[in-house]
Amino acid sequence: MSADRPLRVLQVIPSLAARTGGTAESVVQSSIALQNYGLETTIFATELGSAVSARQPSRVSASALPSGAEELDVRLFPTRRPHSFAFSPELYRALAKATGGYDVVHIHSLFLFPQLAAYRQAVRQRVPYVVTPHGILDPYHRQHGRLRKQVTDVLWQRRLLEGASALHLTSDEEARLVADVAPAVPRVIASIGVHWPRFQNLPEPERFRREQLGGHSGPIVLHLGRVSHKKGPDVLIRSFAVASREFPEARLVFVGPDDEGLTPKLTALAAELGIDSKVTFTGMLPGEDSKLQALAAADVWALSSNAENFGIAVAEAMAAGRAIVISPLVNIAPEIARANAGLVCERSPEAFGAGIASLLRDAGLREELGGRAREFAKGYDWAALAPGLAQVYDGARR
Repeated sequence: MSADRPLRVLQVIPSLAARTGGTAESVVQSSIALQNYGLETTIFATELGSAVSARQPSRVSASALPSGAEELDVRLFPTRRPHSFAFSPELYRALAKATGGYDVVHIHSLFLFPQLAAYRQAVRQRVPYVVTPHGILDPYHRQHGRLRKQVTDVLWQRRLLEGASALHLTSDEEARLVADVAPAVPRVIASIGVHWPRFQNLPEPERFRREQLGGHSGPIVLHLGRVSHKKGPDVLIRSFAVASREFPEARLVFVGPDDEGLTPKLTALAAELGIDSKVTFTGMLPGEDSKLQALAAADVWALSSNAENFGIAVAEAMAAGRAIVISPLVNIAPEIARANAGLVCERSPEAFGAGIASLLRDAGLREELGGRAREFAKGYDWAALAPGLAQVYDGARR
């Protein structure tokens, strides 16, 4: 990096709303961490307040951005129809004016208008750019919306990827899964992370149990994050039904937004399995404290995902010292298994349910795994990861 001025990075993301998940969180937290390494970052995003897959688009408020966004240079732009494409002419015009003032453009995710706009302006103004797919190129995602993605790929997406200075991938497993994509473009593996210290002093669990579960005192299996088809909530409900045969007093709690409208079908599934009184959907709870309260109350944290390129929610649960059960399709599952820092179970209800039950059965095992999980997650603290990401940007500029 130049000694006379800081390296300037322009980050472009479709939505910065906290409810959209880990990508928004990682962009904000990485930008804060990079300030300590002499980098200046600006974030361009649309005003979409929910995922583009949401049935009804909404506008994000300042209070609905990830914690720490108020410390950063964040610029939000309105969208027009089609909102599912995150279409924003205002964002495009702002990029046309601003892109040349940055050393590197960082494009987050794919297949939407903000990425197209950022790519075009970076090329026109000869600014190198880095692309982070955030798992969207995993085989699971390529199979969904295949026709639309094939058309997008022909029109511009392939050129965007092939013109990048680097593809930033977050795990060895993600790199393996996308080895066939733009193979000539350099790969840089640099994990995303969490603010580890934030999860070291959890509140008392009674408040969450009282306010969300009517004072329930039995075991809690927690899913914290978006209620999304890709995260396999149906598999988790079926798996919990298996575990609840041995632990009828346990409750399964989903904490997070449901922009895909899955809750009615999932509630019906729970009723079909005879466990509807044991499954709770809280929706998205406001504020960072609500997340910590939910984690504090959890005996087991579970994610039976179909695909997860990294899983910030996984790392957060581990930082909080929770005993976790995850599917092998979480891309950091191999590392977690090698560290014996959590259970990695196949996604069949019997196998995943047995994993949940084994933790509910053994408090000592929960404590042992939770301790190893906390230490494992410490390696994913942004303070440890920021230098590697700074090198990605410095390398792209050369």
